[in-house]
Amino acid sequence: MAERQRQVAPPQRIDAPQVGGPGEAGPKRSKRWLLAVGGAAVLVIALIVTVVALMTGGDNSPEGQVRTAIGEYTDALRGGDLEALRSSTCGQLHEFYQGITAEEFNGVHQLSTEEGSLPIVASVDAVRITGDTALAEATVYTESDAERTARTFDLERTDGTWKVCDPTAATP
Repeated sequence: MAERQRQVAPPQRIDAPQVGGPGEAGPKRSKRWLLAVGGAAVLVIALIVTVVALMTGGDNSPEGQVRTAIGEYTDALRGGDLEALRSSTCGQLHEFYQGITAEEFNGVHQLSTEEGSLPIVASVDAVRITGDTALAEATVYTESDAERTARTFDLERTDGTWKVCDPTAATP
């Protein structure tokens, strides 16, 4: 029998089909791009909302406002911000900060910082509001004494803003 030779065709190159010419976005590419941009926008908005909620405490209830006032007061105390202490306090505590000079305050603050005796609020555990006054129980410690103790903060709402009047045993 005669052998038949089979002819084999040389390989051919087949290019993938192009959707649109250079610089043109096809329908699939355009939709993906819009989805990516839309997804990124949603993520950015969610991030902004989260940051704003964290910075403002996320709780605008009266109890949340009291907690925020206590946090702002203790932050100003630890940071040595006399002006913030003057604007965030009331009663005898306010009179104290109004009557002390910046130089005197800086000396007291520096000593308190070196001794590690400035209060750190671990948590505000309970808030009781009666009209324009509030009592808040907080768990407080200092750098020099890590033992957590309960402290009571007396607050007063003045012109719609809560101010710390007497953080019992929590001032330098």
